[in-house]
Amino acid sequence: MTANRTQNAALDQQLILELRIDASGEVTRKPTKLGRKDTLEGKLLGQLYPGIRVARVSVPYELTPYEQSVVENRMASLRYGGVEYKLVGASGSAKDGKFYFVDKAHAGQIAERFQHWPEAAIVYFAILVSDCKLMVEEPDLRIAVVKDHVLGTNDCRGWVRESLYRKLKIGTNRFCQFRLAFDASEPKQAKGALKAMSDRVADRLSVDVILPESSCKPALKGSVRFLPQLGTSGRIYIGPAILGIKQISRQSEFGSSYTLIEHASEEALQFELKLWALERIKAMRKAWDEGDYHALFEVIGKSEVTTIDDGVGFDPDSLEQQGDAASEGCDPSEAVLLADRSGNAIKIPYVFNQLNRKLARWAFRACTSADLKLPSFALADDGVLIELRGKILSASDWIPEDSAITSLAAEQGLCVRYPIRMQEDLLPVRHLSNTELVPALKQVLGTADLDESEVANILDWHLRMEGTYILHSRTASRNGGDFDFDTICVMPSDQFPKFVAGRVAYGERFHQQKTKQQKAKSPWWNACPVAMKARGNQIGSITDLKTSCLAVGRPDLAYKLVEQLQNALDSLKHRVEIDEAVVSEIRKEVAPAPWLRHKRERRVSDLPAHLEVADTDKVGRLYNVLRKEVGFLPDETGNGFEEKMSIEDFRGLFSGETVTREMFEECQLVNSIYGDIASRIVQREDEVKQQLKDAQAQWETVRGSEDKEKRKTAVLARNKAQSALWEHEQDARDQFSSLHLFVHYWAQGKQENRRAWAQAMNTVVTGGSGSGAVLFQSFPQEVIDAFAEVTGGSRVRVRLPKTVNGYVWFDDEQRAFLVERMENPQGPECEKRVFLFQYAGKRPLVFENTSAPDSMEHS
Repeated sequence: MTANRTQNAALDQQLILELRIDASGEVTRKPTKLGRKDTLEGKLLGQLYPGIRVARVSVPYELTPYEQSVVENRMASLRYGGVEYKLVGASGSAKDGKFYFVDKAHAGQIAERFQHWPEAAIVYFAILVSDCKLMVEEPDLRIAVVKDHVLGTNDCRGWVRESLYRKLKIGTNRFCQFRLAFDASEPKQAKGALKAMSDRVADRLSVDVILPESSCKPALKGSVRFLPQLGTSGRIYIGPAILGIKQISRQSEFGSSYTLIEHASEEALQFELKLWALERIKAMRKAWDEGDYHALFEVIGKSEVTTIDDGVGFDPDSLEQQGDAASEGCDPSEAVLLADRSGNAIKIPYVFNQLNRKLARWAFRACTSADLKLPSFALADDGVLIELRGKILSASDWIPEDSAITSLAAEQGLCVRYPIRMQEDLLPVRHLSNTELVPALKQVLGTADLDESEVANILDWHLRMEGTYILHSRTASRNGGDFDFDTICVMPSDQFPKFVAGRVAYGERFHQQKTKQQKAKSPWWNACPVAMKARGNQIGSITDLKTSCLAVGRPDLAYKLVEQLQNALDSLKHRVEIDEAVVSEIRKEVAPAPWLRHKRERRVSDLPAHLEVADTDKVGRLYNVLRKEVGFLPDETGNGFEEKMSIEDFRGLFSGETVTREMFEECQLVNSIYGDIASRIVQREDEVKQQLKDAQAQWETVRGSEDKEKRKTAVLARNKAQSALWEHEQDARDQFSSLHLFVHYWAQGKQENRRAWAQAMNTVVTGGSGSGAVLFQSFPQEVIDAFAEVTGGSRVRVRLPKTVNGYVWFDDEQRAFLVERMENPQGPECEKRVFLFQYAGKRPLVFENTSAPDSMEHS
């Protein structure tokens, strides 16, 4: 009992606490997410500092100067649950106002790791909290740090010996994104990507890892010395180190974006993109008309293809099952359509709503970006490091700058990295064949006597790694790329020759690289103000403004925004800021492209049949051609069906099982909780949308006023309302995810006679007026199997969220507990009960447990 309580306490200590500071400085805890707990497991931070207490704290974006001072003061003096927390850094979510705090006892050590440099901590603390799929702790690792390009390294790309690759069970032909913590005497960290070097090379150089200086974040201090075994100057570190692998290269696909399509030549637009999209739409319409959902999902996709985010945002009405990780299979709404041979499953309100939202998202993408599917890769370099007959040979940046090494068969391609700032970011390169590559490799290594097996080994390990696209570093830098596992996609010339030819003909009219100005460096006591400055992300809004400039035929203004977009990308690392005056003036001059306002539509029928667009608006013109081909699919009122069906019409789907009163009443309880929480989330959405609408109307009223204070007040109110909507969308995503997982956990506890439980839930759900969502969230596989049985269809496997080994249990007072089964090496399996909430009927949910301990253990 004592051992189990100690184990549970250790697990709780590993949890990342989620807190929020509001504009008045009040600190509250965010509702606990269910599912895979957000812990320090798989993160360097937890390995480095056992027992550390970590909180991720959200702060508002839009604040008055006074409110900002209040929030900063609370950040500087934050206590919660008897623990004093100190700000130590951020991850990529800094722009969203989320920062990491640790207990005071560990704060000084973290500050030391980042050289008491707040900007570095805000930018690079993510190294310590990145989720690593693989991790190894080595007691005596030999790490060499050399200048970039020495020993075949490159920008943020190093080497690790093959035996470490094999220890992590990674193939040596894979490119890996890594996180590394090393040097116990003066703690350091590094990030970037790795290739495998042979153990022969590693032994010859007496090292296990070779890093370029650019991988170490922040940059290393102190002088370098000549290292005889390496034949170059550098630094050697010997001692304990923790190596984490975040990603491993693999070939996949990106969906296209309107920020790519807007750069197509007129010929490519008319004779490639439009024709491609029409074929896709034709295939979708045929599948829809024939009720062939297998074919439909082949076109509109499920969840395998990564799509570039054009700011579609979160749909709070969407009740799709979510989880931190998912098993193979289909989501329930897709699975039931595939299993049903009668054609009636789509008439279930929940199923149709889900499909309509998927179709609306797909239709917008198809009409504005032609629904292209482009091969994507990890961007890699041409570095080579081998041992040949007792000599170490290496090369870096040796392929021609106009070329690439890839598995694609096309002779040419456009290398695309998002966000696309301008047409020049689409890099035209030719693809090297082995006929040209092998002689060039022999020449750069200074040896003509490489035999075929040695060449094959170099190609496999270093130059044709699975899922990589290799460029010269100067070529990669032209669109802001480096080799820390940037993901790119390629428009190949064998599929889109006119698009590629149009880009080549356009030439180079503007040049903008990453800003390499002086790095910002503030004293550590300014960590909170530095963090607050990191909030806000104008990348999306500037990108859309740039798109609008191109749509009205003002590429001159679009090029002005390229610099501002780069400043937005670089503002935290370097002493650069967005010139708000430039952005504001362009915004006054250029109206948003008409089609941009329809990114968030949730029904196909809400996408306008035609828009008034300028002749210069390539995307708008494409939209008008394609939208009418998509047509008006049935909307949520049931239009387009021979007959409309309600959830009550599916009451007889289950029958013949023995359902007890207790089962029925418990299903009623879960259904009520689900409906109440979902209604509350949607009601809050309506409120914040109305607040934004009112604030926008007030701003429109005074925007032409000469009263500067009135304009300033109205702008702030509008921005705060927009921020409130954005925050609600983020919270709603988490709340719906937790709600779905709550229902899933509850049903997961019903291991005996699940079909009877499914029948009970179906009876409850079909007796109401809802959409049927809770039935698909609780017993999805049973629902799909029932449809397959009664219609003669095929059984389709449902994709379920990956969860802990546990279930939801209600006590007699309608208190819900998450019961997690815990392994106990010293005896029988134990359980840990964590209080979730108490249900008091219609709407009220009590989340603070006042009548029971937060966790109870028993065997």
